[in-house]
Amino acid sequence: MKKDLSVIGGLFLVVVGLIIFGNFFGTGGLLKSPSSNQATAAAKISRDSTIVSVGKLSVNAKIASNVKDKKAGLSKYDSLPLDQGMLFVFDKSDVYTFWMKDMKFAIDIIWIDQNKKVVDIVKNVPPEPGKNDSQLKQYKPSTASQYVLEVNAGLSDFNNVQVGDTVIFEL
Repeated sequence: MKKDLSVIGGLFLVVVGLIIFGNFFGTGGLLKSPSSNQATAAAKISRDSTIVSVGKLSVNAKIASNVKDKKAGLSKYDSLPLDQGMLFVFDKSDVYTFWMKDMKFAIDIIWIDQNKKVVDIVKNVPPEPGKNDSQLKQYKPSTASQYVLEVNAGLSDFNNVQVGDTVIFEL
């Protein structure tokens, strides 16, 4: 009898947990369709972020399209959830150089051409605290790109992202 009550109590706690945290587990949209409020929120989010997929890697990337956002990059964050990143969008294809000014965590930098193909990757780029601008290492691709994706260090290797891979995203 006590064992039955324990099982019922445990199931009750699981159900309560699912009710409380259900929105968290269902954010992928697989468990439920969005309500009109959720659809409106998604529309607002899509203006400044997009889902970027390459190989097995899929991240919700904040879009850096203006000078201010491009200059700050991810430097205002102390860390980054594994499913997030930043997509830098440029008006034209060129060789865009990046540095780790004011960064607090390591990243992978993925350059993407106008055809949405990976053209270069720099992995595990460490932060460089305490260095002035002239001392910071600069990272640039071997060929021109129009987009640059920054993600947590190690995600490129973990998801087997390679030069030549097709990248999927919508702006």
